[in-house]
Amino acid sequence: MDYRALFLVPLAALVLSVSAAAPRMPDDWHVETIVHRMQGPGVGPKHEVGIDPASDASGVPTLHLRLTRTDQVPAVPVDVGDVWQQASGYGGQRVRFSAEVRAAGASRWAGLYMTAKSANMVIRAAQGAPGVEQHLPPGAAVTPGNDWQPVSVVMDVPKQAPSVWMGMALVGQGEVWMRKLSFDVVGPEVPVTTTPIGIDWEGARKNMEQTQQMMAKFPPQALANAQLD
Repeated sequence: MDYRALFLVPLAALVLSVSAAAPRMPDDWHVETIVHRMQGPGVGPKHEVGIDPASDASGVPTLHLRLTRTDQVPAVPVDVGDVWQQASGYGGQRVRFSAEVRAAGASRWAGLYMTAKSANMVIRAAQGAPGVEQHLPPGAAVTPGNDWQPVSVVMDVPKQAPSVWMGMALVGQGEVWMRKLSFDVVGPEVPVTTTPIGIDWEGARKNMEQTQQMMAKFPPQALANAQLD
C-alpha cells in the first residue's frame, strides 16, 4: 500500500487519515486525497477508503471511497479522493477500464478515470496547478443512486507512455463504490472517452491563489520539532 500526504494549511491540505479501525486496503491499490478546509492538520474532513465490510456477505469484494465529516465546515467543490492502480506495457494501444459502480450523496462527480500523465494528475488538477486543465484525465461518471451501473473509460495510450493509471475518484461530498473490475485492450471500433474527470479546475485555481495570498501574510515561524520527538 502507498499512502501519500502533504499539508498546505490553513486552506488546502492533501490528507489521508488511516486509523486502526480503517477499512482494509487491497494490495496494489493506492490512495491520494486532497481536502480544502479552514482548519489545520488533524481536524476537519477526511477521506476513508477500503474494502466495504458489507460486501463480505455477498462474496463480491467492493472498494468504497467516502468523504467523512468531522466538523461543520461545508465541503469545497474541489475536495477530491481517488484510489488507483498502475499498469505498464500498453504504449500505443487502446485500453478500457471497467467496473460496476454506484454512488450516494455525490455532490459533484463520482466515477472512473484513466491517465497516462501520472497518478498525481488528479491531485494536481484539484490543487489548481497551472496548465493542468489541458491534461485532465478522461473520466466516466456514474449517476448517483442505489443501483449498480456498468461504467467504462477508454483511452489511447501514447506510444512512449511507460504506464497508465486507472482508478475511481470522488469530487466533493458523498461516497462511491466499485466492484467486478476489468482492464483490457480493445479495438478501434470501441470509442475513446472524451469527457474529462469532473473537477472544478477554475475553483481549485482560485482557492489555491487565496491560500497563497493568506500564507504570504503569516508571521515568521520557527522550525517545528527540532528535537525529532
